[in-house]
Amino acid sequence: MLHKHFVRLAHRKRFQGGIFQMKKLFAAAAALSVLLAGSALAADQNADKKVLATVGGETITQADLDQAMSGFDPQQRAAYASPQGQAQLLDNLIDFKVFSRSGREQKLQNTPKYKEAMANLEQRLLFTLATEKILDEAGKTPATDKDAQKYYDEHKEIFQVPAAIRASHILIRADRNMPAKDQKAAQEKAADLIRDIKAGKITFEDAAKNNSADGTRSRGGDLGYFSKGQMVPEFEKAAFALKKGEMTAKPVKTDFGYHIIKATDSRDASIRPFAEVKEDIKADLVRQKQVKAIQDERDALRARYGVKIAAPEAPASADKNPAK
Repeated sequence: MLHKHFVRLAHRKRFQGGIFQMKKLFAAAAALSVLLAGSALAADQNADKKVLATVGGETITQADLDQAMSGFDPQQRAAYASPQGQAQLLDNLIDFKVFSRSGREQKLQNTPKYKEAMANLEQRLLFTLATEKILDEAGKTPATDKDAQKYYDEHKEIFQVPAAIRASHILIRADRNMPAKDQKAAQEKAADLIRDIKAGKITFEDAAKNNSADGTRSRGGDLGYFSKGQMVPEFEKAAFALKKGEMTAKPVKTDFGYHIIKATDSRDASIRPFAEVKEDIKADLVRQKQVKAIQDERDALRARYGVKIAAPEAPASADKNPAK
């Protein structure tokens, strides 16, 4: 790939700091939710009540399997969707039942380890419920079109779309580990193709389809639109120096090999229209309000409960002279 890593939706950057903090705050809660969903055996009233097995006087129904499945990721759900997978899941739920019954009969619920685990579980669950309540309250009032318009008008710089060009290329592979003679042959092949295209012996698109080592060959080498900073420097410099319809006069060398580049279109810098980003802005404004609500409540609770943090001692300097 020629493209460097880049963020496509620039206007989301302003919220990422706060959202990241909120995600950190809910990491434990998210893990707990999966655990509870995967192990819960309570059946939905409308779910299938077909009894699949009994453990003592307790039943396991299809609804119990479905509930357990809901806690899995898509790959796990797919694995358990087959008849064999369903049988395995039922077997697992039976084990869950018999071992938990055995543990109760052994009065393991009276052990310190059980009580500690339950206290920790209770704390996590209360954390989840308390923070979800704040999020629900903060998210009840949606952002309006007027709110979004105000934000858009005050932050137009983050909705800017940079100038871009559209180009096609033909890549003749020649990496640095190839013998010198093979690299020279690749360069000569690219130069020959340039001469043939200029002479009208073959079109650029057909030359790309028949010769390019890049995945764009199937579409005649078309790379689509790209702005500065998205391509490797050598390629970018050559591409942006071309006018619409022009092709590089000689092969352009990059770490990928030798490129023949043709500029096919260009577009000026612009600002994304409000109608295109309105709903994204409104959603982000609500998330921003939720983040602030969590942060404000956290600060208030820390003050209320008299939180005191004992800062760790600074490590001694490695170059400190012990004789002093």
